[in-house]
Amino acid sequence: MNNMEVENKLKSVLGEFFKDSFYKEAIKNLRESLINNNYENWEKVVLIIVNRELEKGRPLYLIHNTSNLPLDENTDEEAYKWLNLMLINSMGGVDSPVIEY
Repeated sequence: MNNMEVENKLKSVLGEFFKDSFYKEAIKNLRESLINNNYENWEKVVLIIVNRELEKGRPLYLIHNTSNLPLDENTDEEAYKWLNLMLINSMGGVDSPVIEY
């Protein structure tokens, strides 16, 4: 799976769960989907975020245009901060507390 395929998977997740939902609800739905193994190769999405392997400008683009979320600063740095928190929150169980952004 190349970086573009991994980015497309991330884009799909952001659009499906975050575009039209409140953050806590989106996280709970993402957790449930991950528990049910609906996202094959999720670890590759995790690695591309943690290793900051998205092309310059793409993290911010994905947050703004795919998940339709506002950020305090319009930078890739803040977009990665948001994406990392999403990863941390996605690791809990369906009823685990959600760390707010």
